[in-house]
Amino acid sequence: MKFLCLSIVSVVILSSCAPGRFIEPLNKKQLAVGVDLGGPIIGFGDKSIPVPLSSVEVGYGLDTNLTIYGGIHTTALMFGNFQIDMGVTYKVLSQNKFIPNVSINPGFNYVQSFSEGVYKFWPTFDANAYWNYGRKSSYVYFGLNNMFELSKNMALNQPQKQRWLLSPQVGHVLKGRNQQFQFITEFKFIGLRQENTYSFIPWKSVFGKYGATGVYLGFRYLF
Repeated sequence: MKFLCLSIVSVVILSSCAPGRFIEPLNKKQLAVGVDLGGPIIGFGDKSIPVPLSSVEVGYGLDTNLTIYGGIHTTALMFGNFQIDMGVTYKVLSQNKFIPNVSINPGFNYVQSFSEGVYKFWPTFDANAYWNYGRKSSYVYFGLNNMFELSKNMALNQPQKQRWLLSPQVGHVLKGRNQQFQFITEFKFIGLRQENTYSFIPWKSVFGKYGATGVYLGFRYLF
């Protein structure tokens, strides 16, 4: 039963990947809260729809180039799972004409079942390039989300075959009046190295039998 629960939790986490968190660091001592909705596209009857997963996020600028953030997955809570992701954003390169800003996001993802008490922990590491444009410094970005599996075994004590979940992402952040509002759109290509033909969930992917394509919308308010 324990391995079965861990398997179910793994499906939850892999299908609950949130959009990239705080690609651009906040200003020093700046606080931001936001919500996002979306998920991987699945086949539903004769249609393809994104799974309506949701999460709430908060971020705080520790320094000009360093932001700490965390998110709680509200849809997971409704299904009896406590799921959070936390990390930091650090800007390692500033934009210079066609050379983009570059940021990295080391962090982790954690999920625990309330009913069974089993839990899973995944280290994560993102790297993103982004270009600011216009008077409000909106930006477009692309990058790589990386999630690492630490467990030696999968469900039913089978050897773990996938240690690295690679998910490229591309998105846009539109900044509103006084840059206090941010509207986020992202496409994520979840688990690009994994075949989806063996899953009981009918994932849909622009890459055919590999991974799943995720669509996300988000809103953020800065204080």
